[in-house]
Amino acid sequence: MIDIAVKEQLEKYLLDKGIVNKDEGYSFKYCKGGVSGTVAFVFAGDKELIVKQALAQLKTKETWLCDPNRMNVEQAGNAVYNKIVPESAPEVYFYDDENYIYGREAAPESCTMWKSDLLSGLYDFQVAEKAIDALSKVHNGCAYKEDIEKIFGDKAIFYDLRISPYIEFTVGKYPRLRKYADSVNEYLMGPGITLVHGDYSPKNIMVNGRDISILDYEVSHYGHPSFDLAFFSNHFLLKCVKNKQWKDTTLNMLDIMLGRYFANVKFMDPAELEKCFVKLLALLFLARVDGKSPAEYITEDEDKDLIRGLSFKMIDEGVEDYKTVIKIVREEIGGK
Repeated sequence: MIDIAVKEQLEKYLLDKGIVNKDEGYSFKYCKGGVSGTVAFVFAGDKELIVKQALAQLKTKETWLCDPNRMNVEQAGNAVYNKIVPESAPEVYFYDDENYIYGREAAPESCTMWKSDLLSGLYDFQVAEKAIDALSKVHNGCAYKEDIEKIFGDKAIFYDLRISPYIEFTVGKYPRLRKYADSVNEYLMGPGITLVHGDYSPKNIMVNGRDISILDYEVSHYGHPSFDLAFFSNHFLLKCVKNKQWKDTTLNMLDIMLGRYFANVKFMDPAELEKCFVKLLALLFLARVDGKSPAEYITEDEDKDLIRGLSFKMIDEGVEDYKTVIKIVREEIGGK
């Protein structure tokens, strides 16, 4: 199997597959960030594309193994998003199942990562609305669809990349959370409801003006939609802690997005979904400090302890609605 992390192998692969040719000219560069694969930005004539290969051992300090066949899941998830929200998801160009490589349309070079925008204090509420509306459309459009379940029914990759490193690893440090975590795992690993992205976060949403491009579908599975909501919302809570001066704007944005989402839920009881989402959110918040993949921008011990305190407050008080979560975070961070 080739390794596209080796420059010479990537170049030969691109030429042999006819993805680039010497007559039209080409170039490529490696993209930084991410832990689960090697990603290259390829300029091929007048076409720009991303070529990505899954890694068996993720780029983390802790041992973190996962089946590289998740790349097949990623390209399939990308294709579904491109069908339902084509204005917000790239086109899939090819998939090589022998080498776990897929190619897709690249977001414009001028785009920015939404995560970076938020961390720098750039809050565009129209971008936020597009991001949450796209998620809502996919959840509604894929709910209880047998063809989606057939393609994405295997949750092994989801377990390896989300349940194990985020929930199980964290519970290993806090055994008293075992029963709480088991109740969460029961619905996350139970019968599926819709297509779950599995990595829906500002890191995987590129912004160009007010257009968005949703990326990284390798954890896609037919599961419980609360995971996408909690994983996504968690990043906004983390940013409240990191940049306390923008706490109110961050929480207002989150409040608006969640309100839009729950107003459009058509596939299950919104109140039931909200309870599942909030219960998971408290656990994921803690996991971004004490799990296998801690948030890299939460560096101060005081902030880590603040997150731990907020997480346990939500867990111990049995919070079941997102308005209360927002109220707690707003009050506990206060004017710090």
